[in-house]
Amino acid sequence: MVGTLWIGLTHPRRTPDCAFIYDIEVDQEHQGAGYGRALLAAGEDAVRAEGVGSLELNVFGGNTRAIGLYESSGYTVVTQQMRKALRS
Repeated sequence: MVGTLWIGLTHPRRTPDCAFIYDIEVDQEHQGAGYGRALLAAGEDAVRAEGVGSLELNVFGGNTRAIGLYESSGYTVVTQQMRKALRS
């Protein structure tokens, strides 16, 4: 096994017609070999086969490698979270 993908067909915010990727991981020694893209495509096919029209995920802003994968796979930013530290 080189990676895992966890998808829920029901979105955590109950967004209609939208599944959610809770986690996608590829073992570090296998990253960059196309396994992440293959997992993502397989997940999309599975969600599509269930009749769900869209798929959403969260990604940390600094995870540029994952962001590149998602953007090149057709994902777009729909929300953005921001934080301000109140203690120094």
